[in-house]
Amino acid sequence: MRSFLSKLDRLIGGIVALLMALALALSTLGILSRYFLADFNLDWIGEVVVFLIIWAILLCIPRVERRSAHVRVDFLFDAMSPRGQKFAEMLSITIGILASILLVYAGWLVVGDAILWKERTPSTLHAPLWIYYSALSVAFALNLLFLIERAINVMQGRIAHPHDTNLAD
Repeated sequence: MRSFLSKLDRLIGGIVALLMALALALSTLGILSRYFLADFNLDWIGEVVVFLIIWAILLCIPRVERRSAHVRVDFLFDAMSPRGQKFAEMLSITIGILASILLVYAGWLVVGDAILWKERTPSTLHAPLWIYYSALSVAFALNLLFLIERAINVMQGRIAHPHDTNLAD
């Protein structure tokens, strides 16, 4: 399972990089089009850039979670006994699992409404908004996988400390 999750983590990283590169390219096209392609109606570029950036940001959440690199009060954690650290870590993971389940569920309710009401963006592209809304559920479903992996690691005595993680991969 660890190998699968590592490959999934790398895949997510690649997707995030691609989404950000596309957002940059489209932003550049939008700027250039104002001066050189004024006859073309590219009013949709801003929407698509927002879609791409929201997806990229939300997809980073599970990657940060997997590395246990989120914001935390290290001096309190470091002052705890190993048993206290394990308890604090499991409490944090449990809260994260509950929050992730809630966000997956709430996100899919919004996606369902967007599909039901056929919500679309106001630009000439008329992109379906469920694509945008589904980012929340997808990201937190992936987050659940990595939280479960962290819970297993903690139960086996492997507590990831943020100073021990490699954020570059």
